[in-house]
Amino acid sequence: MKKIKISECEDKLQTLGRTLPEEGGGLFCNWTCSGIRFCFRGSSLAVKIRAFSSAEQELNHMTAVFESRETWPWIAVFVDDEEEPVRYIETNREEEVYPLLAFGEEEAHTVTIRKITENAKGKVCLKEFYAEGEILEAGEPENAGQAAEKRLRLEFIGDSITCGFGNMVNDANRMFYSADENGWMSHAAVAARKLCADFSVISCSGIAVTEGIGKFAYAIPPMGYYYPYRDRMAQELEGKAEHPVLWDFQNHVPDVIVLNLGTNDATVIDLNGDTQEGIKKFERDYYEFLRMLRNYNGFAPWIICALGSLDYFLYDSIQKAAGKFKAEQGDEKISCFKYGRVRVTDGLGACRHPYVTTQVRMGEELAEYIKKGVSGQT
Repeated sequence: MKKIKISECEDKLQTLGRTLPEEGGGLFCNWTCSGIRFCFRGSSLAVKIRAFSSAEQELNHMTAVFESRETWPWIAVFVDDEEEPVRYIETNREEEVYPLLAFGEEEAHTVTIRKITENAKGKVCLKEFYAEGEILEAGEPENAGQAAEKRLRLEFIGDSITCGFGNMVNDANRMFYSADENGWMSHAAVAARKLCADFSVISCSGIAVTEGIGKFAYAIPPMGYYYPYRDRMAQELEGKAEHPVLWDFQNHVPDVIVLNLGTNDATVIDLNGDTQEGIKKFERDYYEFLRMLRNYNGFAPWIICALGSLDYFLYDSIQKAAGKFKAEQGDEKISCFKYGRVRVTDGLGACRHPYVTTQVRMGEELAEYIKKGVSGQT
């Protein structure tokens, strides 16, 4: 089989979402549903992946002690723009070659590789292809429905709900397992498919708008710490955090930004007990994050300040902060949206997160809202 380094065919690869080139010639695809799309003509194809695991804590019910366990990222492989992947792969080795496609004779297909687990829970670096055939530039998706330059471009910013945390297991008592998290079945990806849109996801379990107050702080920095960059998490892992690479905002202006943050903020406000101080800080920080979004993306994108489907405690504060921003900045392309709440009858995912049934419903609700907004009906 012929070895083809990712760096040798990068001009033929369409990147999906935010990716980060590795100095050694690979390509980090770590944000939920980020990846590559290309055309392959040949009889067999495999990819070498450098993967990084994550350490998770789980309660040992026999000893009542939390113990550490390893969890690895997953990817999904799609052929010819089909909605269902032909293969799910757990990348459970530090470096391994994984078979992607095999045919009896030479065929030509569009191939898409997406990482379906979140950035903070393990990382993936695509290193090289092993092919009986050749890598070609991908054409337009068969299900695009419109020219590429007219396709809607969506950007999703969120926490575990946007990642699809635990959405594939109907077990509210289960902790995080990467096999239970499928970003392709998150409401973000569902909405994008409903709208035949291109999309990018910047999300992380446990993340919030603010850094918190009082004795209870957040386990990770706020979203504003990561948002401006291509993949600050990967650079921190590589020991290169002092020079994070900015995202190319100029050449990737979304039409719609969906911001679904506030659930984790509400939890920490509750733990600290000083509700009013926490609410005021959240409103100030939410306002400043909206300013950051405009500073980087300009005033062209429609920003949807969403919340749900687990906790709505800060929805009034989101409306207040968004309303103040609109009034003071003269910004009319901001609106607020509330997802329908989790229904117990639909099942509960891990740690009581939205099960896939709820995620699909959320995606459908959002797609309808965006469709009406784009046509001027909202």
